[in-house]
Order: sequence, then C-alpha cells, then structure tokens
Amino acid sequence: MKKVNMKLFIYFFIFFLLLTLGLFFVQDLLGARTLKENLIQASKNQISYTDKMLHVGINEANMYGVQYTADPAVRFYQSQIKELGIYDAQMKKVAISNRLDDRLLSSNAVESIAIYWKSSDVFISTSPGRFTKDIFVNVTKRRWQTINDGLYFFSVYPYIHQPKDPKNIQYIVGVKIKTSYLTSLLEESFNESGSKAFFLVNRHSVISDQSVSKAIVEKIKKNARPDPEKVTEFNYQTGDNQYYILTKYIEPIDTFLVTYTRTNEFLNPLKQINQVFSLSIVVILVIGLILIFLFYRNFYQNVHLLRTKFYQVEQGDYSARITDKQNNEFNRLFKGFNYMVIQIQALFASLKVETELRRNAEVKQLQAQINPHFLYNSLFFIMSMAKTSPDAVIKMSKHLAEYYRYMTKKDSQEVTLASELELADHYLSIMSLCKRIDYEINLPPELREHTMMPLIIQPIVENAIQHGIEERQGAHRVSINVQALGSLALITISNDGKGLTPDEIQELVMKVGKAQPPRGKNGVGLWNVNHRLINTFGEESKLNFITNDWGGLSVSFLIDFSLTGGVKHAVANSR
Repeated sequence: MKKVNMKLFIYFFIFFLLLTLGLFFVQDLLGARTLKENLIQASKNQISYTDKMLHVGINEANMYGVQYTADPAVRFYQSQIKELGIYDAQMKKVAISNRLDDRLLSSNAVESIAIYWKSSDVFISTSPGRFTKDIFVNVTKRRWQTINDGLYFFSVYPYIHQPKDPKNIQYIVGVKIKTSYLTSLLEESFNESGSKAFFLVNRHSVISDQSVSKAIVEKIKKNARPDPEKVTEFNYQTGDNQYYILTKYIEPIDTFLVTYTRTNEFLNPLKQINQVFSLSIVVILVIGLILIFLFYRNFYQNVHLLRTKFYQVEQGDYSARITDKQNNEFNRLFKGFNYMVIQIQALFASLKVETELRRNAEVKQLQAQINPHFLYNSLFFIMSMAKTSPDAVIKMSKHLAEYYRYMTKKDSQEVTLASELELADHYLSIMSLCKRIDYEINLPPELREHTMMPLIIQPIVENAIQHGIEERQGAHRVSINVQALGSLALITISNDGKGLTPDEIQELVMKVGKAQPPRGKNGVGLWNVNHRLINTFGEESKLNFITNDWGGLSVSFLIDFSLTGGVKHAVANSR
C-alpha cells in the first residue's frame, strides 16, 4: 500500500468499476444461457414424451394392420365367398366389418380400418365415407403413407414375402391414425409450457392444435435433416422476435415433430434488470470520474508538473521555471522550486568557467610534457643529418613543422579523428627517420570527420615508443587501428616492444586509475588520458591494457561519438 500512488489509484478505481460491469455482464450471459438451457431441456423432455406416446399409436396401427393381414377370416374370405351364396357371403363380410368396429372401440389412436381384396374388388371400411376404395389403388407394399393430409399404414398380403409385382397382391389392410390423436398429444405436452408444436408430415402437411408460424414451417422444410437418433436445435430470428426451435424426426411415418419457443418473453425481464443495474454502474462511474478529474486538476496535475520540471533540471536544463499561478499551497512550493533552480544555475555557470580553465591548464600541461624532449631530439637529428642527407632533413623539417603547427593551434576542445591521427602520423614519421620504425594507421572513411577530444592518441603512441620499442632490442612495429561499433569507436594502439607481465599490467591499471596523478613524470600522460576519457564518456571508456600477439603491449579505449561536445565535457568534469 505504501507504493500506491495517485495514478495507480485512479487506474484501480476505473479498473474496479469496469471489472464490476464485466462480471455483471458475464453473470447476465451465464444466467440467460442457463435459463435457455433449462427451457431447451424442458422442451426436449416434452419431445421425448410426445415421441414415446406417438410410437404407441404407431405400433398400435402397425399391430392392427399386421393382425388383420394374417387373420384367417380375412385371408380365406375370397375363397370362401366363391362357395357361399350371396346371403352367406354378405354375412361373412358383415362379420369382418363388425370385428373391425369392435377393435376401434378400445383404440385412442386409430380412426378407421379398411380391407380391400383386389381380385374380387371387395372393400370393407369402418368409415366408408372417409376411408374409400380409391385410396388403395396405388398401394404396392407395406408402408406408411400420407394421403389428403391423413396418415395411413398399409399392409399387403402375402405378408412374409412381399410381392415384387403389385398384381400378385391378394388384399390390402389399411389403418388410419386419428388426426385428433396427434393434436391431443401436442396439446397435452406443450400447451402449458409456452411453446408451440406441430407435426410436419412428408415435409408438406402440417398437423397442429393451434396456428403456427409459416416462416418457421418454411425454415424447417428447408433445413431439417432426417436424423432419428437426436433432437436438432435451430436459432431463428424475425424482426425483434427470437426463437429456439427443436425438431425430432420420426422415421416410421416420415414426420418431423417440431416445437419452437419465443425467448423474448423469458429473457426480457432479465434484460430490464440488467439495464437498471448497468445504468446505476454508469452513474457511479461518471460521478467517480468527475471526482477524479477534480482531484487531478487540483492536486495530481501540480505534482506531475513539479516532477516534470525536476526531471528537466536533472537532464541539465537549468532554465526550467514554473510560471503557473495557484491559489493553494502549491504556489509557495513553486516559488521555492524556482529560487532553487536559479541558485543551481548560477552555481553551474561558475563551475563551468572553472572547469574550462582547468581543462585549458590540463592541455597546456600535457603539451609542456610532450614538447621539450621531443623537440630536442628532432633538432639534434636535423643537425646531424644536415650535411649527409638533405632529403632526411627536409622530411624531418616538414613533419616537425606540421606537428608543431597542430600543437600550437589546437586550442579547441574538439578535433576530428582524422586530424588526431594525422598528428600521430607526423610523430611516427619523425621517429621513423631517427630509428627503424614500421607503422600502420587504419581509419575507416566513415569515421574521419567524427569529433573527439585533442591529444588522446598522441600520448599513448609516445608511450609505446619510449617505454615499449626503445626498451626491447629489435622492436620496430607500431599499429593504430580504429574499428566502428555503431555510435562507438574502438581505438587500439599496439607495439612489439617490451611487454608487461600480468602483475605489471595490474599495477599499471591501478596507477592510471588513482584519483591523484603519479609523482614524477612517468605515467602522467596515461593517467591524464585515462581520466579525461572517464570524465567525458564514463567508466566503460577507460584505458585497457593487454599483451598482443607480437609480445608487446596493446592499449585500447572506446569513444562514444553521441556524447562528444563541449557542454558534455563541462558537465562530465563537474561531477
């Protein structure tokens, strides 16, 4: 809790309100889904019950058809009437008809039964006006059929071996299901649930106890699949009304049992409650945001302004001022900040002047350390070679002139990398005239015009000659290599002179890294270069010493060109 600031508190408040809204909407979705699933499950149970009861009626009709197809009185009727007189034959027919009527008295599902003997064209029906002979004309095998929106089951004789040729059929038994039986099943199963149901027979005829949606009927006709193993679900929307539809295919009679429920009636009350709650949350969110805005404007914004100005000062912008006028306690705090920055700016101005003076004195001191001894040796060389080798004198004089022109005119705090290496080239050329010195300087063209501090490379090259090559017999090689590393440059000066042991290298590192320069003249140049690099570019740019493949010493350091500049030097040295 101690780490919670105002911004985190604002974020937490908004997140908490949005989370509450999100959780409520998730609860709403889960509640609506659960309610819908329960309704669907209830409808499935109703479909299952209706399906079972319908199969009872179907099985009953099948049983009657099979029973009278195999009945001996029906089977031998044609052969018997040929031997009987007209009266006895009529009485035989009446007896069969009475048996059919008696059977229907105990049936709730079967409306009528009829038998038709094709060869004798004899027809018996329990409902002569509705179950007529012409219905049997096109019957060719045992099956269910829909005729004039009526549902019929036909059974033919011979029964066991169904005749392939319709001419071999001796008689047909037809059983018609009551339409009222089907509608009573729908009424019993669905009317109390708020759902509507109907039978779609052969994708054509609709049987229902009430009016049904024509659009839903058409959708079932197009989309329903005859799968007797499962109940198929559909979602359907027309206008503002949403429905879920369940269908069950009843294979024996090629009929779909369909039920559909309008979900708006169940979900609208739940949505109204959600809308009231959501409106309440929105009101709370608006009020909370208004309070946060007032707090932000009167407190947090001022704190943020103060923090921004402090950051500007931290980055070196001492002209930062707070000009906002506040009618609260922040006004006094802003005045104190402005006074503090004015004092800091004045302090750094004087520090910068002092730093520049110290830097100039440092450079002049370095020049004084380098120039006298080098000048003496060069003049003695000219004197000794004046009579014997005029060309050597000319070369020496040229390089010496260029060398001292650079030394006397470079009072700027920045030079190019190319000019600094030209100074080293003049120095090594002069030294190669006095003794055997082979040297090479490798500078990538893209780094030539990059700026750096003056007199960084020259002291290291001079140290390589004086303390490396001159102290090892036969040593004569010097290499200066510059390698580009993005915005950095790695500069390495190597020689094949006297190398150093690991302990001596460690001692040298400690010597040039001390806060105070070493006593005497030895090591002052390297100490000066090392501290100038660290003050300007940081600790990672300090001098590194390693033994190279020649057995001599290699000195390397990094220069960050993105940090070069006179202001940077001043700030770095003021730390």
